[in-house]
Amino acid sequence: KPAKAKVEARQPAGRKPLAASEARVRELELRLAEALEQQAATSEILRVISASPSDVQPVLDAVAERAAHLCKSPFARVLLVDGDVLHCRADYSVDGGTPIPVVPVALKRTSISGRAVVDSKIINLADIVPLLDTEFPDARENTRRTGFRACLAVPLMREAGAYGAIFLWRREPGLFSPDQVALVETFARQAAIAIENVRLFNAVEARNHDLAEALEQQEAT
Repeated sequence: KPAKAKVEARQPAGRKPLAASEARVRELELRLAEALEQQAATSEILRVISASPSDVQPVLDAVAERAAHLCKSPFARVLLVDGDVLHCRADYSVDGGTPIPVVPVALKRTSISGRAVVDSKIINLADIVPLLDTEFPDARENTRRTGFRACLAVPLMREAGAYGAIFLWRREPGLFSPDQVALVETFARQAAIAIENVRLFNAVEARNHDLAEALEQQEAT
């Protein structure tokens, strides 16, 4: 009987490592599934880029949608520089509702996406509200309209600056994780490539058109 009691006493200690091992396996399976989903999303955007050599809009729409879903963000926008403001070019809401209308974002360091573009750096804020009066007064109106707290702005980089930014937000405070930030950086690089490809494609088309007109005029002469 004493020996049996010792065996029974040891059994829970044997179950603990097993439970920890199973939890570790589940964690690895979850991380693998997330990595595969992210890889599929980046491949999807590359396919859209290949299919839209003269139109960047499908790429921006795909970037906003995939960024929102994979970063667990209810809302995502892609903004492009237009003079001294950033205009929304793609807007996605995870719940399928109508995107909340916002005012154009000032291309200044006093707006969130503006600072990301001007400084060419990522802005990842756990809570924008305490910073509205000091750091980001130009974000006050859009914050009031949307009610967002956490936000992430990633610039669409090019050699001479940035084309614009990807902007994600949540209504609950909390930083976006490093993995989520890295994923949006990948999407931002893809969007910048798409914008540059469309610019070059249109430039070549315009040049070919000018050459055709010149040849036609020469033949007529």
